[in-house]
Amino acid sequence: HLLSRRQRQMCKETALVTDQLYNLVAGFLYALSICYFAKGADFAPGGLSGLALLGNYLWGFPIGITTLVLNVPLVLLGFRFVGRAFLGKTVISMLWCTFFQDVAFADQPGYGGDPLLAALFAGITWGGALALLYMRGSSSGGTDFLTMSIKVLRPHLSVGVVTGAIDLVVILLGWPVFLFLYTSDAADDLI
Repeated sequence: HLLSRRQRQMCKETALVTDQLYNLVAGFLYALSICYFAKGADFAPGGLSGLALLGNYLWGFPIGITTLVLNVPLVLLGFRFVGRAFLGKTVISMLWCTFFQDVAFADQPGYGGDPLLAALFAGITWGGALALLYMRGSSSGGTDFLTMSIKVLRPHLSVGVVTGAIDLVVILLGWPVFLFLYTSDAADDLI
């Protein structure tokens, strides 16, 4: 034991503060991606956030809380496969993301510019958020739990393929919703 008890405690406290600073920035970037860029440009990204965004468009559900509720079964499923430490960190990260989505960005107008740029910026900010979370041994939850659980059960599958397949399903579900929104808006403009 090269470190004294006090030094070990200080290391734990420093790690906790660092984790929360990363969570703070990641939560902001995550909400910026979903609530500003994706919602503003009327598209649903993959994962549970994409499903929550669809729920927001269709029924007015808050994006963050909906994502959190959708996460419950995946958290329970993932507990067996991802371990207690990762799960604990991820739950805290999910709460930060929920706060930023439903409080900080709740009433902010979305990005109204070019949809291609919105998709690009959504990907950059979402990727930045996930990178920060992954760097601290956490995630935003959602389909990460499902991906990791599938990976444990089917180790020959690549994480990218599993994630891509899950995201493709969500994106394809969003396509008719946003197509309907666009055709409805176009019909309203004609009237």
